[in-house]
Amino acid sequence: MHRSSIARLLAPVAIVALAACGKEAPKPQEKITPITTYTVAARDLPVTETAVGAETAVGLAQEFDPTRDIARRYYVRLPFPIEIARRLRPGQAITVTNFSDNRSATGYIRQILPALNTLTQTTEVIVEVRNPGAWRPAGSVRGEVVLGVRRNALVVPEQAVVLRPAGSVVYVPEGEIVRERVVTQGIRRNGEVEIVAGLKAGEVVAVDGAGLLSDGARIKLRDAAPPDRGGAAPNMGPKKAP
Repeated sequence: MHRSSIARLLAPVAIVALAACGKEAPKPQEKITPITTYTVAARDLPVTETAVGAETAVGLAQEFDPTRDIARRYYVRLPFPIEIARRLRPGQAITVTNFSDNRSATGYIRQILPALNTLTQTTEVIVEVRNPGAWRPAGSVRGEVVLGVRRNALVVPEQAVVLRPAGSVVYVPEGEIVRERVVTQGIRRNGEVEIVAGLKAGEVVAVDGAGLLSDGARIKLRDAAPPDRGGAAPNMGPKKAP
C-alpha cells in the first residue's frame, strides 16, 4: 500500500488516541492564497478588427506600386470579412505589424477590391505602408484597423477573469477573503478584457492568483499588478491576512 494511503488510514486512529489522552487534535492548516489586485476604471476602448495577410502578401502586391520603390514602400493585401470591409474607406489608417520582427508601421487603405472570396467570405483590402527599415518582400503581416471607440468601458487584465461552472467570474476581495462575482465579457484586446456587466468602476478584483481562488477563499496580498496601458491604477486592496 502506498505510504500516503497508510497515513490517511491512520489519521482517524491518531485523533482518537489523542482524544483519549485528553489532548486536542491539531487542526489542518488553512490555505491562504497570495494575490495581486487591480482597481477597475472606466476609459475609452478602441474597437478594432484584425486581418492577417498571406505569406506572400507583400511580394505579390508589389505590382501595385507604380514607382517600384519597393525598398521603401509596400502594398499589402489584407483579407477582411465582407461586413467589416463595407465599413472601411480609402485613406483610412491601418496599423501593419510584421511577424518576423514584430515591428509596426502605420499604413493607409489604397483600394478595397470588389471581388468576394466565396469560400472565406472576405474581401481584399490593399494597404500602402512605408517600410520601417527591416522588412523584406514575401513577409507575413497583420493589419489592425480601428472601427470605433467604446466610451467609458470597464477593462480588467485577462488574468482576472476565470471560467467556472457559473460562467466567467472575477474575485472581489472583502477583508481577508474574496467573493466570487459572475461577469459578462465584451471585447478582448492586448491582454485586457472589457466587462460589460457585473462590475463597477472603483471596485477591486484579484489578478495574479485568481485562477486558484473560490468563493470565500482566504487571501494575502503580494506586490500589486502593474498599471495597464490605459492608465487604470493598480490597488493594494484589503489588508494582509494575519
